[in-house]
Amino acid sequence: MPSNNTRTIARNSFWFGLELFAGIIGAFLCSVLVARIIGPVRLGYFSYMVWLTNVTATVGTFGLPMTARKYMAEQLNRGEAGRARTTYLATLRLQSWIAVGITAVGLGLVLAMGNPEYRIASILLVLNVAPRVISCIPSQANNAAEAMRRNTGPSLICGATNVSVTLFSLWMGWGLIGVAAAVCLASFVECFLKLRSVENWMGGVARDAVPEELRKRMLTYSTQGLALMLLNLVVWDRSDIIFLKALNGDVRQVTFFSIAFNLSERMLMVPHSFGHSLGATMMAQYGRAKEKIQELAVDGARYALLVALPLLGGLACISKPVVLMLYGEPYRPLIPALTIAAAMAIPKAVVNAPTLLLQTTEKQGFLVFWNCVCGAFNVVLDILLTPRYGAIGAAVANGSAQTLAAVGICLFAWRVSRFDPRLPAFGRLLVCGVLMVAGVFGISRWVAGPAGVAISVGAGAAIWLGSLRMMRALTAQDAERFLNLGRSAPAAVRPYVIGAIRWLAPGKAA
Repeated sequence: MPSNNTRTIARNSFWFGLELFAGIIGAFLCSVLVARIIGPVRLGYFSYMVWLTNVTATVGTFGLPMTARKYMAEQLNRGEAGRARTTYLATLRLQSWIAVGITAVGLGLVLAMGNPEYRIASILLVLNVAPRVISCIPSQANNAAEAMRRNTGPSLICGATNVSVTLFSLWMGWGLIGVAAAVCLASFVECFLKLRSVENWMGGVARDAVPEELRKRMLTYSTQGLALMLLNLVVWDRSDIIFLKALNGDVRQVTFFSIAFNLSERMLMVPHSFGHSLGATMMAQYGRAKEKIQELAVDGARYALLVALPLLGGLACISKPVVLMLYGEPYRPLIPALTIAAAMAIPKAVVNAPTLLLQTTEKQGFLVFWNCVCGAFNVVLDILLTPRYGAIGAAVANGSAQTLAAVGICLFAWRVSRFDPRLPAFGRLLVCGVLMVAGVFGISRWVAGPAGVAISVGAGAAIWLGSLRMMRALTAQDAERFLNLGRSAPAAVRPYVIGAIRWLAPGKAA
């Protein structure tokens, strides 16, 4: 990975990570307060509606936005700014019509079939779909330019709006209507600000025609991307909620599974911030030097594992005290579901890089096929497990399908690209993870309550870092990259950052 790519990925990871971190903190605070005030029963139906609107928004935010990002990245890196603007405006126009259609259908379904008790909240949740669908086009345009800082400001303002309005509505006693209104208002604010951000840097560029051959490639890529997203909703998202609601009479199970899935996803946002930046650079690199993207994919998967193992493994170990401390005794059945969901989410972090490799090289056909197989596997497990085991069964079904999908995608990416997978390097990280999990698990059983959580987190970090040093898990190339990034740290902390890197990679960090 050339140093300029390393710096670009690090810079974009910082901005995207800042955006995610602020979103995680705000959403986490709100979710805990809402869960405690609303309770697991009333929150069950609301969680179901939130999932349905999220699914609807996700379906409309993949095919065209991913197409815009891929081809705009190539065009911008070939100096074809006019063609990139034409691509942006064409996808934005079509995406806006899709957003209007999706929202109209959603409102009709809510009015005709929705629960009257939650009708106003449901309408507000449906209305928030339109700006979310539209805002993905300017978001991906900024990503194509490898300038994710342009998305960070609007997202931070959106998160602040959501948190402040939610807290105010809970204080006023507006209940779920206030929570839904906060989500809706924040989505409109974010959409407006992101549209303006793209117009600021691209508004003066004259349009240029897009060749017919390129139009056909974009149409094929977009169609495959949409099909892939529909399948991803079954394998990688909370489609299990449908079976929980239909096959299990306890509506609380929907709440338990939703919280377990959300907490695991928030831990995944840290490696995903790197993966998101990696994807932007890979697509830009495809327009500069195609031979470099395989190396980016392998390193991306390994660095994602480097971050995901301690976060998700640690969360699985301390799930009991975390749940009881944050949510209280009514949420005790959430504990085993969270343990399973966190542990089985680790493959999802690793598979991001090989998936991006296949998407960048326009080999999405296998992704569509393999997700069909894994989606069917997930559905069968849901039917077998959710009626009796509820949220636990849903977590097992979802995690098993994700693991199967990750293994298949990694093997296929290796077979078609013939890159060096560097398995010993992955093996050393896995050994470090086992050592850390064993230590945290023992400490969490020995010391209970909030003190146990604090001690477990601190000890887990120490064991993880010590294991990385002991196992020589960081290569000389890793040390060089991290040192280059460390030298860009603020002067006050730079010596400590560089010293820590040299301690982690003894004899390798020059």
